Amino acid sequence: MLRAERAARLAAEAEAQAGSLLIEKLKLTIKKLRHEQFGQSSERGALLDQLELQLADLEENAAQAETAAQMAAEKIAVPSFERRKPARRPLPEHLPRERIVYPVPAICP
Repeated sequence: MLRAERAARLAAEAEAQAGSLLIEKLKLTIKKLRHEQFGQSSERGALLDQLELQLADLEENAAQAETAAQMAAEKIAVPSFERRKPARRPLPEHLPRERIVYPVPAICP
């Protein structure tokens, strides 16, 4: 079980590292496209928009993977639940008690 957990953690870390490298590559490509000296054509603008969308998706996936890895690494301890004793005391034994039984109706109203 520990080996499987370690393997899963290593796989998640490797995936996160690969994702962060791809994110950095996309950021660099976007920066180069933005600083290009030749005028903006519609094709270049579409490429830039596509790369920005891809970057946003990758950043979101990397954040989710990082959160999942942190949650897997942390173990949450939940304390056991203790019931409190009732605040009311039972009625004293010397008080008179009367039991009333109502007859069940023969037909529905």
